Amino acid sequence: MKKIKILFTIAFIISILSSSVFAVESNIGSKSQDGENGQHKEEIKDKEKCQKCRKDPLKYLEDKKQSIEKDLKEGRISKEEADEKIKEIDQRIQKIKEFNSLPLSEKKAKIYSRFQKHIDKKVSDGIITNEEGQKLLTEFKKELDQWDGKDFPKFNMDKMDHKKHG
Repeated sequence: MKKIKILFTIAFIISILSSSVFAVESNIGSKSQDGENGQHKEEIKDKEKCQKCRKDPLKYLEDKKQSIEKDLKEGRISKEEADEKIKEIDQRIQKIKEFNSLPLSEKKAKIYSRFQKHIDKKVSDGIITNEEGQKLLTEFKKELDQWDGKDFPKFNMDKMDHKKHG
């Protein structure tokens, strides 16, 4: 009888220790209650992707095209899927080239118009107030006026919610 008590005690201690170890392990890689951990990783990934794209969007798109062709050769995607993605990339490259050929005043007007639409959507969705939107537009306009049009504009977009970029 004493041996059974000892075995049950050992089994009980082992079960308690192993369950706490599993609890700790499962919490390490999981999201927090509101999903911040995974969301933060996505924001970092999006921000890094955005920075690569901003440095040289044409090079970024060409690299992306090569990546798709590699995936096709390795059989990760179908020929149709690769053709569709490459077609979209080619269209984006063409739009960038057309934009680059515009005079500076037209470039600034297009950029401001697009940013204004973005802000209007955030206001209408209730993400920011109208006053915040107007302040962002004013600040953006000041920065845009200083842009020389040669490189990708380096605006201080940290004031904006980066999750909605795209």
